[in-house]
Amino acid sequence: MSIDAHILKPLDFFTDFNLHELEACAAAFKSRTVEAGEVIIERGTPALTFFIILSGKYEVAFKENHSIILDRKGEIMGWSTVVHPFNYIGTVKARKDGEVLEISSRDFYELIQGDNALGEKIMKKIDRIASERRTIAAGSQQTRQED
Repeated sequence: MSIDAHILKPLDFFTDFNLHELEACAAAFKSRTVEAGEVIIERGTPALTFFIILSGKYEVAFKENHSIILDRKGEIMGWSTVVHPFNYIGTVKARKDGEVLEISSRDFYELIQGDNALGEKIMKKIDRIASERRTIAAGSQQTRQED
């Protein structure tokens, strides 16, 4: 079941989206409950789902003991769904119960290809985040760890 556009508007990722763009995105995303201990992404596997955090705490473990904690509403996980290498670069495990929005790679491609301006806006945001996460995965940037 798709979600309501008002859920997306306060999220940083969507702050500059107009109502039409929010509605298009909302129609493509689904809500999912995640339980503490659940692994939702496995490093090295094909990236088939993109996630946006609504609540909970998630540890993203990269190679060589590098990890980050994601717990802010609106943070994304699974950007490799639409960015090379199209395999997840980290394993994501829920540290607390939570809720995420998810979209399959197939639905994501339909969304970004269905509206060129919207697709470009989304991809620019994902490219920026992917660049930051690659730096973290390589271990060359300070990471926000659990308090």
